[in-house]
Amino acid sequence: MLYSIFAKDHTSVWKQFAAENNGNYIIGKGSHFDRVEISYLNYLIIFDQYIFYQVVGGRSFDTQFTRIRMEFKSRDDLQFRLTHQYLVDIIGKIFGLQDIQIGDKLFDRSFLIKGNDEFKVQTLLSNEVIKEIILAQKDIHLQILKEEGVYDEPIQEGNSMLYFLSKTMVKNIEDLNVLLKLYKEVIDQLSKLGSAQALKHS
Repeated sequence: MLYSIFAKDHTSVWKQFAAENNGNYIIGKGSHFDRVEISYLNYLIIFDQYIFYQVVGGRSFDTQFTRIRMEFKSRDDLQFRLTHQYLVDIIGKIFGLQDIQIGDKLFDRSFLIKGNDEFKVQTLLSNEVIKEIILAQKDIHLQILKEEGVYDEPIQEGNSMLYFLSKTMVKNIEDLNVLLKLYKEVIDQLSKLGSAQALKHS
């Protein structure tokens, strides 16, 4: 049932998004939803939806997320995690990442930022395009990680992943294009910082 709802509400929009950005719309199989894959400077950016199921008091509930993933080769082991201040931060504490502020009062009040390289994280998140897009998101979790994603998404050994998760269901082209712009800008900045290298895709 959930898959049919997804197909009805999202398929045409996501197919259009893929076509407009020279991407591929890939039909999901089994428990996997359809996804859009877009290549930028040899980096493969994957957009999809994720549904988290849980049972509480004998009743089942589901939470739907918009998810974006991109694996890459890290040149410096850079890691960071950005969430809204009202979200509980657990992963950052587990990995021993330090609290970071970028020097923008509005941004620093709005988000909890942790990372392992203060200068590079500050430089990345101080980019005006990146800041503007992040501030406009009602709900955002943005992270560079080396092991598994929030919901155990696998990462190939030796790679890092730029990982985005939001409870906001993206249903229009404009918002999808904004998130793609965010990823492209982050890729550009990571390249300038000497932190990322694209994988070789067959």
